[in-house]
Amino acid sequence: MHKDCYKGNRAEMKIVVLGAGLMGRAVVYDLSGAREVKSIVVADFDRARAQEVARKFGRGVTRAAFADVRATPQLAKLLHGCDVVVNCTQYNWNLDVMRAALAARVNYMDLGGLYHMTRKQFALGRDFRRIGKLAIPGMGGAPGITNVMARALADPLDRVDAIKVYNAGADEQRYDSPVAYSFSIATILDELTMPPIHFVGGRYVEKEMLSEPETETFPAPIGKIVLRHSIHSELGTLAESFRKKGVREVFFKINYDPKLVGLVRSLVDVGFTEREPLAVNGTQVAPRAVLLALLQKKTPAQTPLDVEALRVVVTGRADKHRVGAAMEMFADHTARPQFSAVARDTGFPAAIAAVMQGRGEIPGIGVQAPENVVPPHSFFGELKKRGFTFRRWNVKS
Repeated sequence: MHKDCYKGNRAEMKIVVLGAGLMGRAVVYDLSGAREVKSIVVADFDRARAQEVARKFGRGVTRAAFADVRATPQLAKLLHGCDVVVNCTQYNWNLDVMRAALAARVNYMDLGGLYHMTRKQFALGRDFRRIGKLAIPGMGGAPGITNVMARALADPLDRVDAIKVYNAGADEQRYDSPVAYSFSIATILDELTMPPIHFVGGRYVEKEMLSEPETETFPAPIGKIVLRHSIHSELGTLAESFRKKGVREVFFKINYDPKLVGLVRSLVDVGFTEREPLAVNGTQVAPRAVLLALLQKKTPAQTPLDVEALRVVVTGRADKHRVGAAMEMFADHTARPQFSAVARDTGFPAAIAAVMQGRGEIPGIGVQAPENVVPPHSFFGELKKRGFTFRRWNVKS
């Protein structure tokens, strides 16, 4: 399917994908179907895992490499000469990879930074402008697709009052373990333990974890579900991007499996998510590091049979009338290749944007939010070619 997704002359792009996990392999697979991409390097601290991803998903144009994102000179050497580096590592390494991209003088994008990291990344804007390159933080699904949907909905409005982002999912797989997960368990832990940010009344406010529930109905098999506040990268950019249009409220809400939420809360109560080391038999041990090591050993053998829906609702004014509109993206899992819906709608948008950036279809320099540089029409068109569906409707303002 993907050999026909990209059109245009071969631009002979070289792209480096950092991270050979669930999202990185989806990026590699989609990029390897682009006629414009001459070569792909998938790099990971675990070189054997990178080799496996290159072999299984790289379709003959991908090679594996070792990368330690903490070693800036060596990483910059690996990135030298590439068109774009797509950072699929854990979000806490975003600034390290950006500094290596600056040293190598290459374009950069990642999958998100959970608000606080995203805000820090914009401090490097002047450095990217100085070298004439573009960095796009949060170019996956949520954030990424959600940001571009917000742009598409807000553009026709004279004034934006509120941007509401919802992330809904369901998984029909039966797992052996209660800690099944379809993306980084470290990120899930942070989302379930860090206070959410709500932009309300024109200012950023911390909310209680999983507070202010809303019931919404999504396409089957998701159905009617309850979504609650969670920390997310969209809050790091949307309020600033639409400040000139007067936006007064932005939030992100998600549905998490109640069993997972209960488990994490119990772990928090006994201190297993603490980052500060404790003395254990004469050795300093960080409880969170031990917990992550244990959870990573419990990676479920079963493949997710999941679906995901991303919905954005924007309300405001147009021609002095109160108006509102919603847009929703729906993604399904696939068997060949075997990808979860979350991997597809996180990895494929980054691959699409990387190729668009290589073609010169995404303008700009510095550090830019997806909603300010990614053209909605062509971006959504590429997603539709991959089986993602979109719908749009009016809502009461």
